[in-house]
Amino acid sequence: MAAPPRPPPALMDELVEEIALRIPPDDPARLLRAALVCKRWYRVLSDPGFRRRFREFHRTPPMLGFIRNLGPHSTFVATPSFRPNRPARWNCPAVDARHGRVLLHVAVEGSERNPLDNPFVVWDPITGDRRELPLLRSSIYPYSWNAAVLCASSAGACDHLDCHRGPFLVVFVSSNGWRIVAYVFSSEAAAWSKHASVQLPVPGNRISLGPSALIGNVLYFMFFFGTSVLKYDLGAREISQVQLPPECFLARIVPMTTDDGRLGVAIVVDNRLYLWSRESCPDGDAGWVQSRVIELLKLLPNEALTALHGGVDVDGIADGVAVIFLRTDKGVFTIDLKSCQVKKVYKDSWISGNFPFLSFYTPGTRVRDSYILSHFL
Repeated sequence: MAAPPRPPPALMDELVEEIALRIPPDDPARLLRAALVCKRWYRVLSDPGFRRRFREFHRTPPMLGFIRNLGPHSTFVATPSFRPNRPARWNCPAVDARHGRVLLHVAVEGSERNPLDNPFVVWDPITGDRRELPLLRSSIYPYSWNAAVLCASSAGACDHLDCHRGPFLVVFVSSNGWRIVAYVFSSEAAAWSKHASVQLPVPGNRISLGPSALIGNVLYFMFFFGTSVLKYDLGAREISQVQLPPECFLARIVPMTTDDGRLGVAIVVDNRLYLWSRESCPDGDAGWVQSRVIELLKLLPNEALTALHGGVDVDGIADGVAVIFLRTDKGVFTIDLKSCQVKKVYKDSWISGNFPFLSFYTPGTRVRDSYILSHFL
C-alpha cells in the first residue's frame, strides 16, 4: 500500500512576511484572514516588528472610512473591509479626524443651553478607546468656534504612522466678532491652557465649523465669510490670517494640504472643482495659484448636478490619499484626484460634514481581531 503523500512544507516566516507586506493596507480584512490561517502566521503577522515594517513599506495610512454628521448626530461609515469597535456616535457630531483619532462634541439638549457646556470626546476607532475632556472656561463665546485634534509630537518628530495611542493635543479657536482666542488641551497635562489672543482686523467675521488643515506645526481654519483663512501657529503661539484669492470669496471652501506640503483650498463653482495652492513669489511674499480645474460634468452623473438645494459643494478632503468629498442633491461622492475615479459613498444629501478617517489596521492592533472578521467573513 502506497504511503500517503506528504503535506507541502510550511512557508518560512520570512516568506510569510514578504507576501503579507504587499497586501493593500486599505483591505485590513485580507491581512487578518492571513493571520488567522494558523497560530504561527498570527504570531508572525501580529509581531510589532512586522507591523512596523508594514507601515513603513506603505508609508501612507489608508482611508478606512469617514464620519458623517447629520445634525447633532454622527455615524462612522466604514469601508467594506473595516469595522470600528463602535460604528455610531449618536448625539456626538464629529468636529475633526486626524492621526488616527476622531474629535467629537457631545450635542446640546435644548437650544437655550451654551454649546460649550457639553464636553469634547477624543475617540480611537481602532481600539475603541474614548477620552472625555474637561470643559472649557464658561466665559468663551460659544457660537463661533472650531477645533482640531492632532498628535502631540512637534512637526517632524513623528511620522504619524502609528501614534494614535500616544499623547495628543486638541486646539480650540473661538471668536466673539472682535477677538480670536486659542486654547490647547494636552492629554499629558490633562488640562486646557490659553495660548493666544488677537484682535480681528475686520470685526464681525465668524469662524466656520468644518474641516481644518494641518501643515507642519500650523493649523488652518475657515471663516463663514470666505475672504481669509485663520492661521494658528502652534510653535510660535501666534494667530494670523491668510487672504484668499478673490475668486474664492463668499463660497464654500475647504482647506487642504497639497502634495508638496503647502496650503491649498478646494472650491466648486459652476460645476467645476477648482484647486488653489499657496506658493512663494520671487519677492519673498506668498501668493495664490490656481493649480487645477476639474470638470464635474464629465465625472458626476447628471442627476447629481442639479441645483435644487444649492448644487455641488466640497464637504471634506482626505489629505494624504488625495480624495475629495462632494455633497450633491443626490448624495455624497468622492473623487480620487490621481485617477479621477468617482464613487458614491452615501445616498443622503442632508449631511453637515464629512471627516475622513485614515489609519493603519494590522493584526494585534486590537485584541479581538476575530470581532472584525465576523462582520465580513
